[in-house]
Amino acid sequence: MKSVRLAVSVIGLLLMAGGYFASQSAYWGGNTEAYIKGLDSSPLPVLALVLLLTVLVLAFLPDKEAKE
Repeated sequence: MKSVRLAVSVIGLLLMAGGYFASQSAYWGGNTEAYIKGLDSSPLPVLALVLLLTVLVLAFLPDKEAKE
């Protein structure tokens, strides 16, 4: 379970870093409006919802490897 949580954390971190890089690139490249329109028409909001639900499910699952 620890490796699944780590994998989800790394995926979330990479997606946030990639989104930040893409937004900065669009801003400095001068095509902010095209970037925003692309975000609205892309599957990114669904991906964010799936990631959020995955994190919520993992938050409530007990860690079987942890010793009490």
